[in-house]
Amino acid sequence: MDLFKKLQAFTCKLYTVSTTTEDINTAHHQLFCTQCGELESASCHHASLQEHLHILSPVEHGWARNDDGQLTVEWMRGSPAPEAVLQLLSCNCSRRCKLLECQCMSSGLKCTNLCKLQTCDNQPQEEGLGMMITAADLTDSETED
Repeated sequence: MDLFKKLQAFTCKLYTVSTTTEDINTAHHQLFCTQCGELESASCHHASLQEHLHILSPVEHGWARNDDGQLTVEWMRGSPAPEAVLQLLSCNCSRRCKLLECQCMSSGLKCTNLCKLQTCDNQPQEEGLGMMITAADLTDSETED
């Protein structure tokens, strides 16, 4: 007798001592009939004794397959932070932004308009940034008041 059949027979005995059946679905039907249709009290059935595993594929859940078919970690797809937060980041570089000294570059980010140095090579190459407020604009307006 295999393990699942033993489990069914054991469960049948748990629900009703007087039964001779060892099939859980038959026992479920008998319990349903004796309980006058109250299905909540007859909760044993074949599916309740089996595992219902839903194992997700690792691909598209933090992992990707490389050209060799091996799984590799997908560290990050999007931006490290929302765009509004990234615009608030700034560095205090005075002559030039260097990888080990610039907070923006060390974080793998472009310098923003709030950075002290506005002529560095780490600035984003976008059109239409003339309307943005710079750190110098903020300090100028504070000293005028």
